[in-house]
Amino acid sequence: MKSRWIAAGLVFGFIGIAAGQALAEEDKSDPGTQPAASSAAQPATPEPEYAFGTVKSVSGDQLTINEFDYDTGKENEATYGLDSKTEYDNIASAKEITAGNEVDIDYLVKDGKKVAVAVSVAKPVEGEETE
Repeated sequence: MKSRWIAAGLVFGFIGIAAGQALAEEDKSDPGTQPAASSAAQPATPEPEYAFGTVKSVSGDQLTINEFDYDTGKENEATYGLDSKTEYDNIASAKEITAGNEVDIDYLVKDGKKVAVAVSVAKPVEGEETE
């Protein structure tokens, strides 16, 4: 009886090995079953960086704000480029941004310049005093 179980185990073991080899050969011969190229081969889309501050000026395709620099502990002036791809929240366009507005900016650094991907202008809360 014991020898039957051993024989059955050997038979099923060989069947499993043969089936695995057959599937492996099938994958090699059919390019449609090959896994897609790794994402490492494709350039990754950079994640936007974040800034916030008070608008100092807006002119044409540039937005200048005073933002707090946590590294130095001081407020610095920073300029962000605006282009046709820039998205706006709480406003329709850059024409509605005025000096003194509080803004949040998502931006990418392109060729050493900060380019705004999205600009959100903070709306005052009803009943809240503005300076």
